[in-house]
Amino acid sequence: MIKVFIVKGPGQGRSFELSNSKATLGRDSENEICLNESSVSRKHAKIYKDKDLYYLEDLQSKNGTWINGSVIENGMRVPVQEGVPIAIGNILVSVGKKCSLDRLPNQYSISIQPPRDSGPKPSAFIDRRSKQKKELELISHISIKVLGSLDLNEVCREALDSVVALLKRIDSGFVFVIDPESGNVKKAAGRSREGNGSESPRYSRSLVKRVMKEGKAVMMLDTAAEDKANLSESMEKIGVKSVICVPLVGKMGTRGAIYLQSVNVAHGFRKSDFFLLTSLSTPIALAIENALLYTQRKRAEERLQKASENLEKEVMNRTSELRRAKDQLEELSITDGLTGLYNYRHLIHSLEAEIMRSKRYQRTLSLLLMDIDYFKNLNDTYGHLCGDYVIKTVGKLVKNNVRGTDVAARYGGDELAIMLIETDARHALEVAEKLKKEIEGHTFQWQQNQLSVNLSIGVATAPASGIQAVSDLVQAADQALYQAKRAGRNTVVVFGQEDKPL
Repeated sequence: MIKVFIVKGPGQGRSFELSNSKATLGRDSENEICLNESSVSRKHAKIYKDKDLYYLEDLQSKNGTWINGSVIENGMRVPVQEGVPIAIGNILVSVGKKCSLDRLPNQYSISIQPPRDSGPKPSAFIDRRSKQKKELELISHISIKVLGSLDLNEVCREALDSVVALLKRIDSGFVFVIDPESGNVKKAAGRSREGNGSESPRYSRSLVKRVMKEGKAVMMLDTAAEDKANLSESMEKIGVKSVICVPLVGKMGTRGAIYLQSVNVAHGFRKSDFFLLTSLSTPIALAIENALLYTQRKRAEERLQKASENLEKEVMNRTSELRRAKDQLEELSITDGLTGLYNYRHLIHSLEAEIMRSKRYQRTLSLLLMDIDYFKNLNDTYGHLCGDYVIKTVGKLVKNNVRGTDVAARYGGDELAIMLIETDARHALEVAEKLKKEIEGHTFQWQQNQLSVNLSIGVATAPASGIQAVSDLVQAADQALYQAKRAGRNTVVVFGQEDKPL
């Protein structure tokens, strides 16, 4: 079985369990795991599972597949550990088990070392690997260069200088960044081969906005051969012959774009430049994110220095309130709103865990099912508010008379249940008798009326003959409760000893 968890990005928190030994991931709905995000290729990667080991293969995706911050090569089946972060476009996933958020990479690198493999390779494969190695070395060099700075303007200048130096036939280029506070797009760097003229080179703003909105790179090798619908008015006015615009997509979404154009000649780019630029876009985007985070951190530090002690106390109080609210939400999900006891779902979950433990370590486990005698008559005579008062009071008495390790729950309606861990039938009977007497001796006062409230209790213990599963234990305790009701109520009956009610 293949298990995949979405750790970050669209669909965060979702998980997939597939019975197959292999599965494809991609944006297309025909994939076993569909990731509907523009940075994900239609068929992006494939996951294999052989026995207990996972393997990952990139299917020549547009933005590559990254394991723990390192890109893997197309077509190579690479082993991947459970819980390690895997970047599929802008989505982070893990296999086998959910990845902890503190394991997410904050930098990305590309390995240029060939995989260890025995046996000769075809010459075409070697030539392709040699070309890829040069490209990866260039990507690695530029990545290290831009990731080495935490100044936003310097990062943008370094990135643009490197790209302009790489592509000799372009006339001008720009780096645009989205301001994290205002959301506005601003030009962070610009270069022109014509030198420092008085007039800044122009560009197509509509193309930049389109690329950043859709998160998809656009390359037009020859605008004269393009459909007019794809060209903006500004591109025609500027006289753009060829253009490429690549979004800068990081871990936190689209951070900006690189725009390059040629107004002198068409085919200012080769098709191989497309992969190179899209590969560079990720480390450049990460460098911009790091610079933005560094700037935000410096500003935060300055604000913290000016903050008063009262503000710090308020933050602490708010944190405590949020923690309490979280604890309350967790408690509400497993408790009954009327009695404050655990709910039916938590009881069954606890029984399943404890009955497995009791079998493993040969310990006993007992279950008490109890019913309030003539509860319907109380409701019919005094009303449902009175019934709620009786159930709530009985629940409180039950909770006060069991151990902290036991699980007292509202089974349903006026039925309550107690799971007694490491308790045999004799001691479970003692607990049941004590509870019966406690309820019988308690004064139930409703308005001007003193009520008579008693319990009928059924007791069952596991493991025993015919009681191996949770359903067996519940059925046995329910049968004993039924016998207690038939025996005249206000009675305790132990399963297997139905002819000896107490």
